[in-house]
Amino acid sequence: MNYFGFKVVDSIADYELLALQFEDGETPKFNEIARTMKIDNQDFTIYYSNECPYVEYEVKEPTEYAKENNIKINFIKIDSLEKAKNAPCIFNNWANFYKGEFVSNTILNANSFKKLIE
Repeated sequence: MNYFGFKVVDSIADYELLALQFEDGETPKFNEIARTMKIDNQDFTIYYSNECPYVEYEVKEPTEYAKENNIKINFIKIDSLEKAKNAPCIFNNWANFYKGEFVSNTILNANSFKKLIE
């Protein structure tokens, strides 16, 4: 498929990586770590980055809900290029994992967090 000169160069499940190449160079692709869309940790784990000023606020709400309900939750901040390249998912701005599986890339409030763990 061709979108304004961009071509699909890789895909994982329903997600496509589009690229617009200007030269004959290496074609971009998802790395093998991201391709798994899984982690070893079974606790609820969120990978996130500060894509906007409200992200730190959004981290607080599920943290407080988890604390109040005795739920283990982990946050892994993607704050370097190296961490972004080695994230276990194609989404490095916000990715939710539960029981080792990718469950969504939706920024969570307390209610949406509760729905994902039920």
